Amino acid sequence: MNIIPHSPSRHSLREALNYRGCLICYVLEKYENDWMAYFQYQILTNEKVRQDLIASNGYCNDHFYVMSRLSSPIVNAILTRGLIERDMGEIDKGSFESKRAIHCPACQEMKEQEDFYLKELKNFLSDEAFQKEYEGTDGLCQIHLRKMLNSIDEGLSQFLLKTQGIQLRRLKDELEAFISKVRSTSRDMKEEKNSWWIAIEKLVGKKGLRE
Repeated sequence: MNIIPHSPSRHSLREALNYRGCLICYVLEKYENDWMAYFQYQILTNEKVRQDLIASNGYCNDHFYVMSRLSSPIVNAILTRGLIERDMGEIDKGSFESKRAIHCPACQEMKEQEDFYLKELKNFLSDEAFQKEYEGTDGLCQIHLRKMLNSIDEGLSQFLLKTQGIQLRRLKDELEAFISKVRSTSRDMKEEKNSWWIAIEKLVGKKGLRE
């Protein structure tokens, strides 16, 4: 029996408070996976969605590979066949372009969701109780921190920067503990076991995130 996936819903930033890594990257990645699973079903069952995607020149490089992992082989085959047929037609007509703009629907969707979560965090940070909870998390990656700093007042900017410093020092301690334990062949890993991964995300955000 085919299961029709529901249109994806947003996850609140509050759900991310108990997880490691950048809060916004965390909810964006969950939404991205849900949305692409939903969209791949639309490609399979909805001719207009499929033709619109072909007309927009498919996905960007990053989202094509995300879709290749999330989609069934038949969906990937149907979509790539359509894009190849379009290219063959352009070559036959002599209208194949040396440069082509890709209007990736996944990028557009994720940009809209990112803007939503940045505004949600701005609203949450006006609550002192939320600020206390936020201080105990890994906070934001550098990309999302900078985007937040461009949209908030001086008071909240100072809070975020001060908290970022605390979170970075805490992460640095975890990295040093991880390095020390690996070098001593200790296997008694605690919070520091994933510190190297958290550090990468802290610096550059989730895979595919853009400035």
